[in-house]
Amino acid sequence: MKKRILIPIIAAVILLAVLFMPMSWGTYNDGGTREWIALTYKIVSWKRLCDGGEDGPFLYEKTRIYGPADRNKSIDELWERESADFGNRSESYTDEWIEKSDRTKTENTFVRHVRITEIYDNCFFAVCVAPMPYQIKLNGKLSYDWCVGDQVSVTYENIYCDDQTQRIEADFITVEPSDFEHNPTVDYKPVIYLYPEEETKVTVTLDYNGRLTCTYPAYNDGWTVTAAPDGTLTDASGQIYNYLYWEGESLTQYDFSKGFCVKGEDTAAFLEDALEKLGLNRREANEFIVFWLPQMEQNAYNVIAFQDTVYTESARLEATPAPDTVIRVFMAYMRSDVYVDIEAQALSAPQREGFTLVEWGGTQVQ
Repeated sequence: MKKRILIPIIAAVILLAVLFMPMSWGTYNDGGTREWIALTYKIVSWKRLCDGGEDGPFLYEKTRIYGPADRNKSIDELWERESADFGNRSESYTDEWIEKSDRTKTENTFVRHVRITEIYDNCFFAVCVAPMPYQIKLNGKLSYDWCVGDQVSVTYENIYCDDQTQRIEADFITVEPSDFEHNPTVDYKPVIYLYPEEETKVTVTLDYNGRLTCTYPAYNDGWTVTAAPDGTLTDASGQIYNYLYWEGESLTQYDFSKGFCVKGEDTAAFLEDALEKLGLNRREANEFIVFWLPQMEQNAYNVIAFQDTVYTESARLEATPAPDTVIRVFMAYMRSDVYVDIEAQALSAPQREGFTLVEWGGTQVQ
C-alpha cells in the first residue's frame, strides 16, 4: 500500500522538477551573460558590455524571468527587446512637453509608481501604474540600470501639470524598483465622456455599490460641467477636462460564463477589434488600450469578459439632461498560464445618436 502511494508522489515530484527546474545553458562571451532554461520559462542574468556613446562603454547587469511566450526566443531576440531604449540614450529630448509660461507649479506629487516608456539622455517618459490619466516626463539622466518597460517608484520636484493635455513634467530625485500591484477588488479608471449636440450644462451622478477611492475632478455629490460637442468638459472655475474619472473598491462578483481567452501577445489586436464592436471611437479605444495593454501583453493568456448588467447595476450612472445614447464598456480579466476554453461572448453597441454618454473601465480578477 505504501508503495502504491509513493509511486504517484515520486512521479509528481519528477514532473514538477522537469517543468519548473531550470538547467544552466552556459555563459555567453558578451561580458558574462548566463542563461537557465526550464520547459515553461527561461531565466537570463544579463551581463553584457554595451556602447554608452559619449559616456563610454558600460556593463549592463539585470536578471530577467521570461515566460512561455519568450521561452524559445534566442538570446539575440531577447536582447533586441531588452536594449530597445539604448538608441535614444545618446539623444536629448528638445521638444517642449508643457508650456510652463502659463502653467503653475504644484506641490501635488500625483503618482509615485510608474512604468518607463521612453528614455533619452536628459529625461525619461512614463505612464502611471496606478490608474491616473497622465503621461509623465521626468527630467534628469537615468542610469543604465533601468530599461523601457521597467516598473519603478520615483520621487521628484519642480512639478508642472497641464490638465488639458493631461501631462506632468518634473525633475526626478530618486528612481527605485516598484512592487506596486493592482488590487483585485478595485474597479480601475472608469472614465466618462460626454458628447452633447450643442454646448450643454450636464450633471452626472454615480450610485456605486462600493467605496470611491479616487475621482477627478472631485466628486461632490455629482459632477457638474459644461460639455461641448467635441467632448471637452469645463467646470465652474474654467478648468478643462477630457473626461470625468473615478475608481472604487467593490466586492462585485463578475460574470465569466462567456468571454474570450487571448494570448498576451495578441491582446492589442483583440482589444482594437472588440472595442470597435462595443462602440468606442478611435480616441476612446486608444486611451483604453494605452492604459490596460502594459498590464496584459506580458501574460501567457488573458481571460476577458466584458460585463453588462453585473457592472451597470453595481455602478449606476445618471445624467441630467438624459443622454439619447449610453455606451458603457467594462472589462474584467484574469491572467492564465494555460489556454482556457470559454464560450465566445457576442459584442455589440447601440448606434450613436443625439447626446451620447460613453464610459469605459476595467478590473483584474484573481
